[in-house]
Amino acid sequence: MDSIRRGVLLASFVLLASTAAHSAEVSKEAWLDSMSTVLPTVFCQGNQYFRQCFDVSQAECEETAASATRVCLQKYKDKIPDTLIQPMDGNYWGTVIGRCAGEAYAITSQKKRISNQTLNDPNNWK
Repeated sequence: MDSIRRGVLLASFVLLASTAAHSAEVSKEAWLDSMSTVLPTVFCQGNQYFRQCFDVSQAECEETAASATRVCLQKYKDKIPDTLIQPMDGNYWGTVIGRCAGEAYAITSQKKRISNQTLNDPNNWK
């Protein structure tokens, strides 16, 4: 699970960086819309955990990640503030949603998980 968390943190950082560059405050709706698009894209880049450790195509990865992200955004929607102050709120909620989506992705796709010495070593996903 450590390698999943590393991928999630990277995705959260990318989302935070793209959102924080525009404004110190972001509306909840704008942040949710951005997260639903950005998170699956970042998760499924060719060099990321979710593509390297699962036997999935780009499209299959993004479809699974988008579904997991939608579920997690809905799960936490009522807890996310109406206005997110960047970078603090974006980082916090990005990590919460990213961790939720990453874990859901891994559970959903566990039969497609590739197992080898390199991929099974969490130290390789720093």
